[in-house]
Amino acid sequence: MSVLGQIFNPIFEVIAELLAFYYGLVHDYAAAIALLTITVMIVLAPLTIKSTRSMLEMQRIQPEMKKIQAKYKNDKVAQQEAMSQLFKENKVSPAGGCLPMLAQFPLLYVMYSVIRGLTNTVGNVASPKYISHSTLLYQNLIASHGQMHSLGLNLSETATRVHGFTNALPYYVVIAIAVVLQYLQMAQLTSKNPQGAAANPQAQMLQKYTPIIFAVIYISIPAGVNLYFIVSSLFRIGQQELMYRHDPVLKKHAQANAEARLAGTEVIEHVKPKKGVLKSLLASVKEIGDKGKSGPGRDSGASGRNSNNNGTNKPSSGGQKRPGQSRPRGQGKNNKRGR
Repeated sequence: MSVLGQIFNPIFEVIAELLAFYYGLVHDYAAAIALLTITVMIVLAPLTIKSTRSMLEMQRIQPEMKKIQAKYKNDKVAQQEAMSQLFKENKVSPAGGCLPMLAQFPLLYVMYSVIRGLTNTVGNVASPKYISHSTLLYQNLIASHGQMHSLGLNLSETATRVHGFTNALPYYVVIAIAVVLQYLQMAQLTSKNPQGAAANPQAQMLQKYTPIIFAVIYISIPAGVNLYFIVSSLFRIGQQELMYRHDPVLKKHAQANAEARLAGTEVIEHVKPKKGVLKSLLASVKEIGDKGKSGPGRDSGASGRNSNNNGTNKPSSGGQKRPGQSRPRGQGKNNKRGR
């Protein structure tokens, strides 16, 4: 056994025994894998919630990050040190939003090893690993010569080892479903938190390319492992929807994102997940207003608003009112003749 196998062997045994327990309840390989997947996802739920809030925290400190980048634009070492200090003070990690995606790689290794171990054969004789000989799963694997037949597939088989296009097609359909669900999961997360995704480009890039990486991996792993990732993606899609509906921090953040899109603001700078309180959008609105003061379109906009103020005009930067003047400059009798 390899060093990595020795380290993970206790985990293999726990996962295999749990799978054997569920199989004893439902007597179906696919259903047992689905129940095992849901159990693992529930255990990882706190990590998922923490990583989602970490993305919000990264969004909150984005203005400070931009200031540091501008201040130390010619000194990358000082910039990196200032960034590290900022992350430390706010107790946030740039990779925090990537944790659920990164966690899938060791889980992939664990599930692959467990399925391979359970369907292990010595010659033509099945010899399942990691589970007790008294379990129903062990006995049925011995009887089926190490094969896991469910849903019309052998869940212990890979798409590349199945002979014939017709026979291999269902396996590739399973792979396609797994990849599509991962993209839907990422799209859902981005739609709920567009500002957070923009504030954390590392996580956005990882989320974009991870499904492609997994698509290559899915082709050469057992269908039972692909089924695990299908169920896990479905679970996360439902979990994310519930989080943004019922978690106080994420719910308010989703509402703020909707308001920001309607108001045309770009970044919400004030989400504080630790306290669970979302302030107003004054900071973002003020920033947009400050930009408008120096913009070329402010004069005409101000004149248009003043001319409709019941005949009472206020001075604007584009045309100040003279004493006794009843309307801004450029709106005299000539305009009436033009009409």
